[in-house]
Amino acid sequence: MVSFEAAQQQSYETAEATVSQRPYGFARPLASAPPGIEGLPHGAYTCGEEHLWDELRRIDQLVRAQTLRWRLTIGESKPERLWGMVHVTDAEVERFLQSDFLRPGDLPAEIEREMAVYWQAADEIAASIQTRCQNSPPPIELRLRRIERLFSLSPFERDVLLVCLLPELDGRYRRLFGYLLDDASRTRPTVELVTQILHPVARQVVTARTAFESAEPLLAQRLIVLGNEAYGDETLPMRSLRCDDRIANYLLGGDAVDSRIKDVLSIADCTAERSGEASPQWDGLIADQQHVKRVKHLAEWWRQERAERCARATILLHGSYGSGRRKVAHAFCAAAQTPLLVADVGAALRTGDWERTVDLCFREAMLRDAAVYWAGCESLLDRQQQSDQPNSQSHHWDHLVAAAERFRGLTFFASRTAWDPANRFHESSFLRLDFQTPDYALRQQIWQRHLPGAENFAEPAPDRSALAGTLANAFQFTEGQVVDALVSARSLALQRAPQRALLTVEDLYEGCRRQSNRRLIAFAKRVEPRTNLSFDDLVLPAANKRQLEELRARIACQKQLLGESGFERRLSLGKGLIVMFTGSSGTGKTMAAELLAREQGVDLYKIDLSAVVSKYVGETEKNLSRVFSEAEDCNAMIFFDEADAIFGKRGKVEEAKDRWANIEINFLLQRVEEYSGVVILASNLRQNIDEGFLRRIHVIVEFPFPESKARFNIWRGMFPAEIARPTDEELRAMADIFRLPGGSIRNIVVDAAARALGEANGHRPAISLRHLALSTAREYQKLGKPITKGEFGMKFFDWIQEEILMNAKE
Repeated sequence: MVSFEAAQQQSYETAEATVSQRPYGFARPLASAPPGIEGLPHGAYTCGEEHLWDELRRIDQLVRAQTLRWRLTIGESKPERLWGMVHVTDAEVERFLQSDFLRPGDLPAEIEREMAVYWQAADEIAASIQTRCQNSPPPIELRLRRIERLFSLSPFERDVLLVCLLPELDGRYRRLFGYLLDDASRTRPTVELVTQILHPVARQVVTARTAFESAEPLLAQRLIVLGNEAYGDETLPMRSLRCDDRIANYLLGGDAVDSRIKDVLSIADCTAERSGEASPQWDGLIADQQHVKRVKHLAEWWRQERAERCARATILLHGSYGSGRRKVAHAFCAAAQTPLLVADVGAALRTGDWERTVDLCFREAMLRDAAVYWAGCESLLDRQQQSDQPNSQSHHWDHLVAAAERFRGLTFFASRTAWDPANRFHESSFLRLDFQTPDYALRQQIWQRHLPGAENFAEPAPDRSALAGTLANAFQFTEGQVVDALVSARSLALQRAPQRALLTVEDLYEGCRRQSNRRLIAFAKRVEPRTNLSFDDLVLPAANKRQLEELRARIACQKQLLGESGFERRLSLGKGLIVMFTGSSGTGKTMAAELLAREQGVDLYKIDLSAVVSKYVGETEKNLSRVFSEAEDCNAMIFFDEADAIFGKRGKVEEAKDRWANIEINFLLQRVEEYSGVVILASNLRQNIDEGFLRRIHVIVEFPFPESKARFNIWRGMFPAEIARPTDEELRAMADIFRLPGGSIRNIVVDAAARALGEANGHRPAISLRHLALSTAREYQKLGKPITKGEFGMKFFDWIQEEILMNAKE
């Protein structure tokens, strides 16, 4: 068989010899068939490339006919010296005036007869192509035919694509098109030239020109580029046409992803060895079995729909990061035997041409007969929900949805934000699959699967099953977050011992904390854990300490209690744990919250009420909603100090402001009950808390004002072992005399230490009873309490009068 390039070379040599008699007058066609079509084969195609060459050879005959037409009209009356110049000669005008009027697109009969020889040759090649296609076995992929079918191209649109492809394969056509346009600088065919070349295919100019409208496949699917437009390093002149590079490469057998979207689109590996009905992808999913079963049925439905007809479907995968959305999409496509492409929304936005990037991604999926998974759609949905401005970035989502609706295939939208269509998908299918945060049992399975073996831990290695249960209870992680936490933990171990990086349990907890969301920083402050304190340092009466011990045990098994006992299925609300600490300032409420968080290995965030509460209507509720939502994402305990300021009683509505205040409290009542984590409220005034909140609180721990014995234990526990202090008898006397809470005692000891250090003169400081008496007086002044001789005693009062009450002495 003669190759395309060899046939074209032979054709050009013959044509050049034929027209050498007359520079700009095409010689009369030969009586025999035009060069390059003798002995057309009729056997089956062995590859798609052979079919493409035959189609291009057919188009070449139409180009030759147009060359003849040009020479018999414009070229015949144009001097050689004026060729390629913007100049119209009198002879050309006179020739036009002497001719009859013809409708646009019609040809003079004599010229049409001359061109008919080439048109007939093109028809003979087309007949040969048809015969060979019918004889070709099904496995042979004819990519040009597939392009026609995928994009619903008419015969004219298909041939437009082929005309534009010619100069991509053979530079001589660029010169030939410049010749036909009377401008050597224009190497691409124009709309008008292509319409003239394809006159036998679409004789009506109006009908032909509709193929170049923006809604038609050639431009809508970006199969060709229409000037005036920059394309790579080339700027196309007005009305010029160029075949898209990816389409040209595809027709020639190329399978590389379009270079313009190579940073946006990746090919997912969804291959699976199938054994009966089982698939490794489904087996690898740790998810609710009913949910997996539903997705399996959907995959089977899609496989049948795709086989029977050109189905269209869009599935919104709604869930948090790492919840298994991509794994489900992989398993879905493997079961449906559909390739999967993953598109990054963020990378697509960074290209600067969102609409083109989206169109190219869907076109790539069509070429590969693949599904498309759009990752990170929440960024588009959030913008759309926050902005109603026309032409803003919020409308990126609208374009993506419209493209998915048109796409003849399967589209996945992965989003943390839920969405349901309005006035969309009337003629295609839309489904929303919600991916819930794994319950305790599933989280335990996830940890057991991903926790490394005992050989990867420092001695003594922890019990994997017990550790998995503890971590599952402390952190409401998805599988993706578990994997990321383990990566962070390994990084910590590597920093500590690069030569032999062995994990510790503390590495795992710190890795989990690092993976938790830190967006709460806008409304809260992270309380740094103090590792030198323990529950033994918390001075409480036995009964109250017993309350705290019960709370510790409940927090440690809260998620296990809900999951394994079945309460989680029965409770639609109240799955979290709401705790209230009540008592005077300085009685240890904040310290207890800190110890509880540290024991669970999670962070404690203290809510900044000044940042949350707003004077503007509705802003406080919005801020509180964000606090609770982000606290759940953080896997953190949240701590409201002075909670009565915001969780106070609802009052009688007498003014408009009372109504809004009650709305805030009603909102809090609902939101607290929906919260799934641990929230601790601290209040000095329990009686000021609204009864609706008290009903929703699960545990209340009293922190009573310390009695004399408790105060003595607080005094003694405040002094570091490295510093000298008064005797126990002296401290017991301080506890008996001064009725102060632990917070005030702490302030006194620290102030006394500063006094001792100032008097040490470089020696080791020692805190004396005098230092404590003076610091106590300063604390009384701060609290606004009177300093009397009767309360302090003569000895203490003399010290105070000498150094503190100097004016009184004078």
